Amino acid sequence: MKIYITGVSGVGKSSVAEMLNKRGIYSIDIDGVEGLCHWINNDTLEKSGWHSGMDSGWFEKHEYICDKEKLINLMSDQKDTVVVCGQAYNYSDLWNLFDKVFLLHCSEEIFIKRITERTSHDFGKHNSEKEMILGWYKDFEKDILNKGAISINTDRPLADVVDEIVSKF
Repeated sequence: MKIYITGVSGVGKSSVAEMLNKRGIYSIDIDGVEGLCHWINNDTLEKSGWHSGMDSGWFEKHEYICDKEKLINLMSDQKDTVVVCGQAYNYSDLWNLFDKVFLLHCSEEIFIKRITERTSHDFGKHNSEKEMILGWYKDFEKDILNKGAISINTDRPLADVVDEIVSKF
């Protein structure tokens, strides 16, 4: 079975992937695999480098893309369940690779707090990044749910979230 777990920055995707791996369920955090995802300039279609503090104009011209072929190769080695956790702008192109899709969500206050306090990476800490996330997440969540994703609220302990996800495999 192939599972995709998505949601906006700060909802717990990386933490879920880590806990699933600890439980023996092969999970890929797409942000943690070198070369799997990259920022692309919408005008030139060239890869672009991101760093914390990019202004809103930069985000209007760039998208974070997951390389579908690389993802397929990563998943093809697995005979059992494989879980892919992450969020990329081209999620619609990836949808048909999965048997089930889960949308992690929580309140704005919680995901902004998590982004602000996390130490794993800097994405979302700058005001322009928070504005970008807040500007599109409701439409993103609505689209994902309309496509049939299973909604999982992460306003609770991580172990409870992971237990619910696993129960719905």
